Amino acid sequence: MPSESTYVHLDTITNAVLSKGITMDEYKDAVKKPPKNILLLNAPKGIGEYDSHTGFRMIRGIAKIQEYFEKSENTIDTSPKWIDFESVELMRQLSPVEISELLYIAHAHTHLHSPFYYKLQNNYIYLTLPKGMTKVYYRNLDRFYSILSVNITNNLEKKVNEKKNVFLFKKVKKITCIPVSKVKEMFPLLKEGIVFSFKNLTIKQEVYEIPVYLAEDRLNFVDRDFLEKNLLGNLCFSEKKQKWFFKEAENIQLL
Repeated sequence: MPSESTYVHLDTITNAVLSKGITMDEYKDAVKKPPKNILLLNAPKGIGEYDSHTGFRMIRGIAKIQEYFEKSENTIDTSPKWIDFESVELMRQLSPVEISELLYIAHAHTHLHSPFYYKLQNNYIYLTLPKGMTKVYYRNLDRFYSILSVNITNNLEKKVNEKKNVFLFKKVKKITCIPVSKVKEMFPLLKEGIVFSFKNLTIKQEVYEIPVYLAEDRLNFVDRDFLEKNLLGNLCFSEKKQKWFFKEAENIQLL
């Protein structure tokens, strides 16, 4: 089933993205350079291997990490929290203070100092929050834009084909992936906090229109029915021209 909506709020100061509706599979598919190793900040016994220096469990090797990502979508780990690292030798040079900072991040879902550690050379910190939310720190925000591109395209494609699937002989319609450059153009909106509402998708003259609503950081707004006054515009895909574009709402009002 397609997601009903995707919520994104980008913090440009810390490169942290609060989101809902982005799956681990989409993360796996979009990241071109996956982590080599990860420390699991809250994993139960039986997942990965125990590291006596940090007290965390860890998974080493790209193949094993990809397998963990796939399984964590189901039941292996329902609330994953992890940080990637380059070298086991350098990771084992973490000081007690640095290890305690990682414990704090896992517990409080925020950082004390920089979320990017020299000894780890980490590119991410991935945190699962209550109510289906995730918070991810990105060293390079371009990686997030790639993930959001995959998410938007996947959800539109699934929504378009949702009704077709009941007819066995209907050809599945493929949607051209939204360019990362187009996603980056939405930066001013992403940092305000927005919801892409696939539930309210409309089709006008072979143009698919995904309403985009202002939500800010008010998480209780994410799953509700939005008011027209909160509409910022529509993210559109022209099937005829195979082009993506954003159409701004005529009368934008803040919450």
